[in-house]
Amino acid sequence: METKHIYLCDNSIDGIFTAIYLAWSSRYGHANIKIEEKSEGSKYANIELFSEYIAVDTDLELAFKVSASIKSKISEEAFEMSCRVALSDYLGKADLIYRFLILGFSIGRSIMEHMSNEVVNQFLRVNKNVSREAYHFIEFIRFSEQENKLLTAVIHPKSNVITLITPHFEDRFPQERFLIYDADRQLATFHVPGNPWILAHVPEIDQEGMDKISFVEDDYRDLWKIFFQNIVIKERINPKLQRGNLPLRFRKDMTEFKSK
Repeated sequence: METKHIYLCDNSIDGIFTAIYLAWSSRYGHANIKIEEKSEGSKYANIELFSEYIAVDTDLELAFKVSASIKSKISEEAFEMSCRVALSDYLGKADLIYRFLILGFSIGRSIMEHMSNEVVNQFLRVNKNVSREAYHFIEFIRFSEQENKLLTAVIHPKSNVITLITPHFEDRFPQERFLIYDADRQLATFHVPGNPWILAHVPEIDQEGMDKISFVEDDYRDLWKIFFQNIVIKERINPKLQRGNLPLRFRKDMTEFKSK
């Protein structure tokens, strides 16, 4: 029986792409290789017996080579989808991307048309879920103006969509200072007028300080809640439809659902 070689990589785009490069060049054979992203809070996602674990250190140069290969040998669209899948919360996404690329490098651009293939179908489904969640946060995210005029928003997404939504707000608020904080992953994006936005790991953030909103913000919150309550037609309240249009998981970060 052939030994399975499991490449354990960082749970990031560059980490997964690095593992793909090393696995591909190993010559162990695709059937004897598995790529596994590190799970949060532990070193190994799931220990498998009779397998050799290979720790992968993220290498930006190798990751760039994989990115370039995807763009040239498959398509720019396949590269963007691979990145979105890598940002998902799907368990086993690293190996899914690897299996998709095995097919993609063999078939080429038309790989997207092979939706009956189980790997391609799952890949497209995960990509769609991430895109949908990013779109939802663009719609539902709420900024609060702090006393220092900084606009802040706290989010709790399932997938790591913070880098997908920040460019939208950079384009929408080019003259504003704003901070978007993913509280579960402890990641923050920060934008200052005239400069590109940056991404940083922020293990500790002053949540109480972020609640010190300006007087103007406080007044606007009250006005918005009054408006929100007064446009309700009691006879037409439909909780099921409301949950469909605005899932409960988004509401804890929305100002109109917060109490003082």
